[in-house]
Amino acid sequence: MAEMIELNGRKYRLPSRPVVVICADGFDPAYLDAGLAAGVLPTMAAWRQHGFCTIADAAMPTFTNPNNMSIVTGAAPSVHGISGNFALDRETGREVMMSDPAMLRSDTILARISQAGVPVAAITAKDKLRTMLGRGLRIGEGAICFSSEQADCCAEEEHGIADVETMVGRAKPDMYSADLSLFVLDAGIRLVEEGRAQLLYLSLSDYVQHGHAPDEPEALAFHRALDERLARLAELGCVV
Repeated sequence: MAEMIELNGRKYRLPSRPVVVICADGFDPAYLDAGLAAGVLPTMAAWRQHGFCTIADAAMPTFTNPNNMSIVTGAAPSVHGISGNFALDRETGREVMMSDPAMLRSDTILARISQAGVPVAAITAKDKLRTMLGRGLRIGEGAICFSSEQADCCAEEEHGIADVETMVGRAKPDMYSADLSLFVLDAGIRLVEEGRAQLLYLSLSDYVQHGHAPDEPEALAFHRALDERLARLAELGCVV
């Protein structure tokens, strides 16, 4: 097995222990500040002091699809081709969602590492991202890709896993709930516990942030639950 992969002018070392990348959609730094002030983010507080913490520039435009694809390709929308959540189909004149993996102009880091023989899992809250995140993954050969939204209908042939609800220990959450994101994290934790993934990409929804200001109880409760799951991943020896 190769020690490194290269994509879009950057080199990435293959993981020697579980690596978990989390895209917390909508997590403006104001939510971090409010959570730290309220004492609900002890894990993040420790990482901020003893690990690495910085504010990065988002990809423009700051929508879900372009930023998720920028993370997993290590490149800007001008390179990977996903320039928004929607685009104009010039042939039909219709607005189309940019969720078709054929629209991607770049491989993903996930795919390259999967093709190098590493067990990779990509889990997203909303199914609209799933096929793009799963592009190039070796489904059926150790790779897993599914969404919380459709966790009740996963199949080995398409998703690399079945019976997700049984694995997580509860039914899929309502699409419009904070639990949709927590389900993603819980599924990732279970895959690590079972030794089924060495690189995990966990993409959360921005449901909470759309509805609640940083210091509102609902936001603080969600981020406390998020922090608790980060602590569990760290306890399992993951690089998060």
